[in-house]
Amino acid sequence: MALDLRTIIPAQASMLYDLKVDPEIITNLIIKELYVHGKEVPRKLAKILKIDPEIVQQVIVELKKQEIVGMVGGTGMGTDYQYGLYPKGTERAKNILDRDKYLGSVPVSFDEYIRVTRKVLDEGKKSFAINRKLMEEKFSHHLGYKDVLFQIGQAVCARKPAFVYGFPGNGKTFLCSSVVKLLPPMIVPYAVEVSNQLVRIFDPSCHQIIENFDMEGLDERWVAVHPPLITAGGELTLEDLEVKYNSKFGCFDAPPQVKATGGVLLIDDLGRQRCEVEEIFNRFIIPLENKVDYLVLGGQRMEVPTDEIVLFSTNLDPMKIVDDAFLRRLPYKINVRNPSVAEYTEIWKSVSDKLSLKFNQANVDQVLTMYRCDKRGLRAVHPRDILNIIRDRKRYLEDESLAITEDEVKEAYGIYFVSQLTLVETIE
Repeated sequence: MALDLRTIIPAQASMLYDLKVDPEIITNLIIKELYVHGKEVPRKLAKILKIDPEIVQQVIVELKKQEIVGMVGGTGMGTDYQYGLYPKGTERAKNILDRDKYLGSVPVSFDEYIRVTRKVLDEGKKSFAINRKLMEEKFSHHLGYKDVLFQIGQAVCARKPAFVYGFPGNGKTFLCSSVVKLLPPMIVPYAVEVSNQLVRIFDPSCHQIIENFDMEGLDERWVAVHPPLITAGGELTLEDLEVKYNSKFGCFDAPPQVKATGGVLLIDDLGRQRCEVEEIFNRFIIPLENKVDYLVLGGQRMEVPTDEIVLFSTNLDPMKIVDDAFLRRLPYKINVRNPSVAEYTEIWKSVSDKLSLKFNQANVDQVLTMYRCDKRGLRAVHPRDILNIIRDRKRYLEDESLAITEDEVKEAYGIYFVSQLTLVETIE
């Protein structure tokens, strides 16, 4: 049974009361829009605010009575008339913007946010099967690492956190980022109202809108998105995991563990953050175990869903950065190992085809011999990088030959695995 988001997204409200937020928020948004963008018709205002044009018209009627706005142009009736601010309205807009610069969608209420979010999460788990068949389908073009993919699939099926480790260059970040392929779609509100404060949930940098999704008759303050992927790397601090004011949007921003709900939260480069690994882990104990987090905004403590797949990834020695207590709480420890010779060869062939270079097993044998001489470990990324250097050389020399020579392999290997990165003084 497929997940039908249309049955979960609330119906479009036709009355101001049905929006379930303080009417003053809607009134102030209309006044701010007219001040910042000038005269406008109610239909355009409704599109910006993501609400029914009739509700905008209802608010404007009241603002006209207060001599805040007036009709300044347009033809036709009702929502086709243009409205602008009177001097009294301009003064009020300035006062509002002094304390509230948010522009955009009308927020949903906090209670509605929790109710709808929990419902879509529950329905997703019931109707969307994560199994081996799905894993093989979504990762059908992935080369090698079948054992690693099997372990990742198990962790995602169980919706449990995992600790992913291995040498750099073997695709840990790529694999972790690809986990979202296994998850069902999600719905999120543009913003949520909490104690008269606005918190932005939808983030275009991590939420990808499902194109051509039919929102006819539905509350457009919600948006259907693909399962989100939030990546926090070495720049992560403990403060980033709390609600923070975003001066660009004039409202508060939900932290990454909230935006990632229904998707994947990847804590990448674990051990390179500006805070201790133990501090990060202690901060995540409740979200990991209870799938909720407790955040504070305006003195109010609120419980919010953080039901997502949390992945911790590192290329450092795990035993040097985490202790047993940390690892016990992460049931899945997945080693993204170095590729085998067969996998390395398979990757070399695949990259050769993509770069329109001729595959020759002798080239692979040659480069593997150099690896052994240097006692160097194989990495999944090496074929791509070495072959790109070879292709660049051919372009530079305007060499149209698709065959790779021994000299080209030797030169590319030497450039990529430079023996000494140091400055040396010489005298001619």
